Amino acid sequence: MLSYRLLKNHAGILLVGDYTSLRWLHEVVHDVNERSPLVRDKEGMFLGLAYDVRKAYEQQREILKAPEHYEEIGLRYGVRILWPVLLLQQRMLRSSLAYLDHTAKTQAIAYALETIIEQALLEDFGQQGKDAVALWQRIDPAQPSVFEMLGSRGAIFCSWTKAERKRRFLYLLTSFDPLYDSYYTLRLQRGEKNLVSPGELALWANAEWPDPKW
Repeated sequence: MLSYRLLKNHAGILLVGDYTSLRWLHEVVHDVNERSPLVRDKEGMFLGLAYDVRKAYEQQREILKAPEHYEEIGLRYGVRILWPVLLLQQRMLRSSLAYLDHTAKTQAIAYALETIIEQALLEDFGQQGKDAVALWQRIDPAQPSVFEMLGSRGAIFCSWTKAERKRRFLYLLTSFDPLYDSYYTLRLQRGEKNLVSPGELALWANAEWPDPKW
């Protein structure tokens, strides 16, 4: 079964699972990566989800022992994933299934991942959580440049403080819209604050990602 723990500073989640659940997720991501017409870079960021969970169940990331007096929970494994990365990976997984024949196992693991992300967003961002969920579910991975956008969005997200992430995360999610540059001008004219400007994103386009302090 998949579960999560929030990371520090609104950075993302520790994705947690038992050995079998993480193996299933690894297999599903590899299968979708291979067959999905939406995945253009077969060695790209989407496949990175499979790499991360494999490292987890191979005990090369976080190892979580069963809580005291609850030994029946058993040993679990976890891996840290940043919010912008995980949200795009999940959207690629969910959207790709519309184009592919798939099994009940694939559906089960996809829904499990979606469920914990939704719960974690609501917990991490409080009153803004519902808006974060809605914006995440509107991200369209069919646009060819969406994972290219992640380069600048991930870098700027890592550079933010805890307070900045709380304040600006929703605006970062809106920036994945292909018409964002036009929307930005209109929203700026309406006096909206905490927007992520196209100029900021351009500055971070080819930058290394700073330490996210997670």
